[in-house]
Parts: sequence; C-alpha cells; structure tokens
Amino acid sequence: MLELYQLEELVAFADHGTISKASEAVGVSQPAMSRSMRLLEEEFGVPIFNRTSNSIELNDTGKKAVEYARAIVESVEKAKESVRSYDRSLKTILVGSEAPAPLWTVLSMLSSTYYDKTIAGEMKDRSGLVSGLRNGTYRFIITTDAVRLPGFSTVFLGEERLSFILPSDHPLASRSTLSFKDLDGENMLLLEHIGFWRDLPEKMMPHSKFFIQDDNTAFNELVRKSSLPSFASNLAGENLEGKVKIPISDKEATVEFYVTGRNTDHGILTAMVRRFSSTRSD
Repeated sequence: MLELYQLEELVAFADHGTISKASEAVGVSQPAMSRSMRLLEEEFGVPIFNRTSNSIELNDTGKKAVEYARAIVESVEKAKESVRSYDRSLKTILVGSEAPAPLWTVLSMLSSTYYDKTIAGEMKDRSGLVSGLRNGTYRFIITTDAVRLPGFSTVFLGEERLSFILPSDHPLASRSTLSFKDLDGENMLLLEHIGFWRDLPEKMMPHSKFFIQDDNTAFNELVRKSSLPSFASNLAGENLEGKVKIPISDKEATVEFYVTGRNTDHGILTAMVRRFSSTRSD
C-alpha cells in the first residue's frame, strides 16, 4: 500500500536531488529514506530510479510518479487546512479589513453579540480579503468598494473621513477645513499600521517629514503631548485638550466602506450598519 510519507519523501527527493539532502529536509535518516524509496518502487511495480554504485536518480517513469505524488501531497495539505479552517470558523469569527477604524467598530459589535466565540480581525489588501472570504478564512470582510460574489451579500457600511489634529495655537487652527497642500511641508505624526491609508499622506504631502510610530499607545501619547500635527478619523479618536480637529477637504481623504458576508449572515450585516452609524464621530 502506498503511504503518504513515502510520497512526501519522493517529492523531497525530486526537489533536492539526493537522498542525503532529501532525508535532511523531511527529518529522517538516509538509510530509512533509502528503504522507503525501495518499498515505494515495489508498490509501483516498475523501476522509478536509475541506480549506480554511487548515485540514484529518477528515470522518466519516476518523474511521472513525482507529478502524481506532488498532486496527492498538495491535495492532502489543502484538505487538512480546509478542515482546520472549518474548525476555527466554529470557534472564531475572523474579520478582514482594508483599514483599522471600521474594523474596530465591527469587532466591538460582534464581541457584544457572540459571547461564546473568539472575535478577531486583521488588515490585508483587497485581493487577500476576497480570497480569504471565498475559502472561509474570513466570516466578514470590509473593503473600499462593493464585492460581488455568488452566495455573498455586500452592504454599504459608511464613510471614513480624515481630519488634521492641530494645536489650538497653530496658525491654521481657526480654519473650518484644510487641504493636504495647506500643511505640506510641516512635520507630522503618522501611525504605521493604518491599512490602505498608509501611503496617502506621503503622496499628498511630499514636502513633509513624517515621524512614524508603530505602537498605538505611544502614538496616542505623542498626539496628546506633542505640538506636531497628526491625523484623525471620524470613526475613532477623542476630543483632546489644547487640540482642534479640522476636516481635510481633498476627495482622497474620504472613503466609502462596504462589508461582505454570506447571504445567511445578511441580518448581521444590517446590524453592523446600524452600529457603525451610531458610533461615528462627525
């Protein structure tokens, strides 16, 4: 009977070229792997190796055997991951998003609804989100445009709008709106992990220097205590003493978000929209 480990070792041999390297890659001894390859050849019932006193290599039949072995190994790995993913889905609701602020609101809503599950989120680009939704990795995804997939529903979640946070004594603090160009050239605080927003400030403000922070707590403390301007979202943040929040007028500073899930979760999607609308900070 063909064993999976024999097929895995055959693929390793094909990839590494020698018994010594292949055995090291799969974590078995050279004699054990040599015996395994002889047994595999006996199971096939035809020679799959050319052997000399000093070497062993695949013959043409062996190369064909490797093609089938590789397909079987990959299929088994895919099956194992699918089963694991399904098991995770029973215990965990994972949400993927292109940006952090709408994700925080959705995670909060789900946490207050599903007490018996682990609620988690992560940021990824759109292609990764759609792929994860298809294969069941994500229960819901949040994107900047509508996703059209059979068996899934997409609803408009809401808008995120960026503002500048300025010290109240900043020369532009009395303005009702500001453009990126108005502050281009100033030193700015910027949070690293903000999804697709990350490249926008540097693109729109090429003459500014950005002091980038990858820790949320440190960033928030700097925003409170530093005189440097920074960015805020209408979906997050708080009123800061001695600071003013001024909306950014450029169209690039406003983005629509959509949330997508299976058709059977349409009621949950609708509840997300209500929660999203009630927690905005305009």
